[in-house]
Order: sequence, then C-alpha cells, then structure tokens
Amino acid sequence: MLKKASLFILMAGIGLMSCSKDPISDLSTEETLVYITNHDKAANYTQYKTFSIVDSVLVVENGRAGTALTELDRDVLIRIISNMEKLGYKYVSPKSKPDIGINASWVTNTYLNVVQQPLSSYYGGYWGGGGYGYGYPNYYQYYQTSESYWLISMLDFKNPNTVDKTFKVVWDAQIRGAGIGERQYVDTMVDSIFGQSGYLKIN
Repeated sequence: MLKKASLFILMAGIGLMSCSKDPISDLSTEETLVYITNHDKAANYTQYKTFSIVDSVLVVENGRAGTALTELDRDVLIRIISNMEKLGYKYVSPKSKPDIGINASWVTNTYLNVVQQPLSSYYGGYWGGGGYGYGYPNYYQYYQTSESYWLISMLDFKNPNTVDKTFKVVWDAQIRGAGIGERQYVDTMVDSIFGQSGYLKIN
C-alpha cells in the first residue's frame, strides 16, 4: 500500500511539473524590462530649475564611443524632456547655462566566454573492458555573449568641480531587457525610470 501511495505521489508530482509554466520563458517582452535608478542622497534637487539634454545619443561599445540619432533615439530624448517638464524643470538650450545636463547613452558590452568540455575528465556512465572507466579528453569551447542597456545620467551643472573641471552625477538610470531597442516600449521605459524617482520632483 505504501509503495502504491508513493508511486501515486511521484506521478502526481511529475504531472504538476509538466503542466507548470517556466516563469522566465513565459514573460512578455515588456515584463522583461528592468529599471535600476540611483541618486545622490545628499543632493537638494529643489535648487535646480532648468535643464538641457544632449542632441544625440552616446553609443558606447566595448569602450569605443560615438553618437547616433535614430528614430528610437529621438523618441527617448523627447520622452525624457516630457518627464523632466512634468517634474517641474524648465527645458532650455545648452547655451542658456542650465542647472542640469542630461546624457542618454546606449551601452553594449561583448564578452568572450570559455567553457571546458566535458566538465569532468571521467564519464561515469561508460565502462570499458575489465570494468575500467574511460575518460574523454578535455577541450575548450569559446562563445560570445553581448548585453546592451540604456544609461540616462543627470549632471549637476550648477555646482561644477572647478578644480577637476568635472560635473557630479546626481542621478542615473539603467534600462535593461528584451524590448529596449523597440520604439513601442519607449514611453513605458522612460516613464518608469522617472516614476520610481519621485525625489526628482521640484514642483
């Protein structure tokens, strides 16, 4: 009786496993989007009134940088402006000495990965003559992986470091996920990073 009960429980468990959904594979494109925001907790954002934004997107790939202005890039920049204005900041040209400068970057990093095959030098499922286990020779497999993400940064132009001639980053955001290169998700992406950064509001 105990054996039958155990077999029934085992079969039921297998059935449940076969019917359950893979939580990663079942995510929609929008559900894969991840938003990471950081800010300078010592910054007083109410001191900033005006802002400007770059006229193109900085494209960084493995340390090499350039600029681009695709339709996707333009949509992102326009949506950033809209969100900043909703927070109470006034959009001005770079020549008007804005309090805040905003950079938008598309960052791509490519990595070369190495894996040893087989993972063990001995394959326990195979036995040769005389009961001795035979191993397989190790070899190395190389493959590349690549990741891209949006990086939005807010720089303090009002209080520059006159010694180092640099500007302090007082807020930044990363957007990662499967849909970051699709225009249909621009509003959701940009609205989300500002939506979880309520401390930026000045009005």
